[in-house]
Amino acid sequence: MPAARRVAATSQRLREQRARRRFERTFWMLVASLSVVSAVFLLLGSLQGPKLSSAVVDAARVVEQPGQQLRLFANQPLGAVTAEQVTVTPAADVTVSVQDEVLIVQFEQRLRSATEYVVDVRDVAATSRDATADFVHRFTTPAASLLYLDRGEAVDEVLRAPLDATGRGEVVHAAPGIQHVAPVENVIVVARDAPGGTSVLESVSTDGGAQQLPVPEGVRVDRLVVPPSGTLLGLVLTTVPGAVEETDEPLDRALAVVDLAGPGLVEIVTGLDGAPLTTLDAEFLPDGASLIVHTFDQTLLRVELGDENLALPVGQMPEMHALSTDGTRVTGADAFGGIVLDLASAVESRLDPSLVDGELAFGGEAILTRTELRVQKVAVADPATGAVRVLLVADDGSGASRVLLRTVDDRGSIGAFTISPNDQYVAVEVTPSVADAVADGRPVNGRPTSVTTIVIDVESGAVVRTLEGFAPHW
Repeated sequence: MPAARRVAATSQRLREQRARRRFERTFWMLVASLSVVSAVFLLLGSLQGPKLSSAVVDAARVVEQPGQQLRLFANQPLGAVTAEQVTVTPAADVTVSVQDEVLIVQFEQRLRSATEYVVDVRDVAATSRDATADFVHRFTTPAASLLYLDRGEAVDEVLRAPLDATGRGEVVHAAPGIQHVAPVENVIVVARDAPGGTSVLESVSTDGGAQQLPVPEGVRVDRLVVPPSGTLLGLVLTTVPGAVEETDEPLDRALAVVDLAGPGLVEIVTGLDGAPLTTLDAEFLPDGASLIVHTFDQTLLRVELGDENLALPVGQMPEMHALSTDGTRVTGADAFGGIVLDLASAVESRLDPSLVDGELAFGGEAILTRTELRVQKVAVADPATGAVRVLLVADDGSGASRVLLRTVDDRGSIGAFTISPNDQYVAVEVTPSVADAVADGRPVNGRPTSVTTIVIDVESGAVVRTLEGFAPHW
């Protein structure tokens, strides 16, 4: 028995030794295999550049405001990237910066609405290795929309119409006797008819609630001046004869402002002499806190709004047309034709219209885009009959302009027009037939009942939308 036990113990030890050797061989083979795999991955990693993990861009704001950013997040800190490495399709000017693992592409100008953009960044390198990679991101901007006023027999409606849809759009406010409408941030301000040809001013919130804003007694709102940003609203006010006591000092197209984020008090803006500014025209600059004002004595003023308003002259102009869409220049006219005033340098230059279909054109109201392109109303005489037709054209100063709009058989009239902030569209008030036009009979800001707003793509000349109404606002 002892001998048998010794044999069994020896066999057990041999089996354990063989199992241990097999385990050791398997373990070291596994370690070797993992080492090889790790080395392969390390080699592959050293040959690959950084990877794009995610991207963030506000597709709505890139249309509304310049300077918006696309942020591209990588899986590791990045090296320097230049603007030359970035291609944007459709083309757009950009600046580029890097913050650790975030690559920031900033769009210098507003982008086009309803457009797919592809941003391709080539040869992006990490800080820890020489290998590079390409980052590609796609996004689509939303369609633009237009706010406008459609007057009815008993009730007037303020509507917002998307440009990629049909129909009238969505009614955002309805009330009788609407004279003017102005979108400001998240509210809509309307001036409505009041007794004696005066006006009442109301602020309407998104939930439909209306708050009356106090205006001086017995005044008519001649105009609402809409800011591109911020909560300051401009007004042009005139005292209606007989509406106040004769001892009170009447207002005559006086400029006023109201801060809709504050107590809602309407304050009259005065000049250096302390008197109210008699205003022919006014537009907000891009900061939303200063105005370009054209006064009765044909002076252009830059009015800085604050605790103490400051009104400083920037030039003389017999007739003011409009502020450019980038807020740097003002168009107008004198006895010799169109002029442009650069607000930074105060340098004035001529604005001569190009030929239209080879014919000489006489320039009217013009709005400049941020480039050399402008949209202008021109008059062209028919060489055969001498009849004058009024057209809306796109003119880049090359010597020949493109016709954007002409009424059917030249029977209509082209009224006020406004360009979208991103220079993509122009919205035009049109009366289809002057001979058949019937006035709406409103005591303030009257229009023909047939007035129509036509929206045109400036680049292609295509009509995008036709809406029954007027006073378009982007």
